[in-house]
Amino acid sequence: SHALLVHDLSHAYTARLAGKPPAWDRPAPTLRQAYDEFARLRDAADLDAQRAYWREQLRGLPRQGEPPAGASLEQALAWGPKAGHIVTVTPDVMERWDRAAREHRFSRSSVFAAAFAAALRAVNQQDDIGLLMVVAKRGSRVLDSAFTTRLNLNCVRVRFDDPEDGSLVRRVHETISDLMRAQDVPFAETANDPAAGISSEVVASLPTFVYQDNVVLPLELPGCRTEEIVEPYAREVPNGLTVEVLPRADHALLRVTIRTDYLPYSFAEKLNGHMLLFLQAGPAPAHTAG
Repeated sequence: SHALLVHDLSHAYTARLAGKPPAWDRPAPTLRQAYDEFARLRDAADLDAQRAYWREQLRGLPRQGEPPAGASLEQALAWGPKAGHIVTVTPDVMERWDRAAREHRFSRSSVFAAAFAAALRAVNQQDDIGLLMVVAKRGSRVLDSAFTTRLNLNCVRVRFDDPEDGSLVRRVHETISDLMRAQDVPFAETANDPAAGISSEVVASLPTFVYQDNVVLPLELPGCRTEEIVEPYAREVPNGLTVEVLPRADHALLRVTIRTDYLPYSFAEKLNGHMLLFLQAGPAPAHTAG
């Protein structure tokens, strides 16, 4: 909803500066209209099939890593102090992956999710990785024009003991494509589904992945200079580990945020280092028949 806020505030400020009340093309959707649209889209989905997919996909999902010494489940699920570590993915690395993405038809977000999964495998020394991916519902005229949140979480599971097809990124991309087809059932519902069998310890251990590709528009107020002030580690994310990808014009930033009462700062540095190594290694060479 950031773009809506910027557009409406700029429009209203400009009108008031000219001594007129702002005029709008149409009224904003009410809370009731936004909910009715959400319910309409949800009712149109095959929720039983999606629930069956998640029960099968997440059955037996293990805890991610070992809990820090002395850390309790209650601590993992509570709010806490944060710190972060940022590294830059250089333009040449981005260009190689973008070229491979165009050729093999996978997305940038799949590339970075694969890098995150590979880094978790290296750091946690386990072959069954789960991470919560933030998904935003888009494409509905009503919801696109409503000032509301459409964020959802669902789980990307990567099994490194599966037969290799030569491309981790390809397998992650296919998993994310399946996730998008089943996104009407949020992870919170699956986590509370007895048939899925996911314990609270497993839920608390899952890290979060965010590909921050929303366009951030500048706030233009006539006669004023505006500046966006961001405190990146003040966001109220309750879990112990969050990785964000911040794409820029020709490069990208990897931002790892940790709970400092739950994980040591060295964990953030180590995780970012492994993600960067994966990305710098570049796409796997294509297999040819013969």
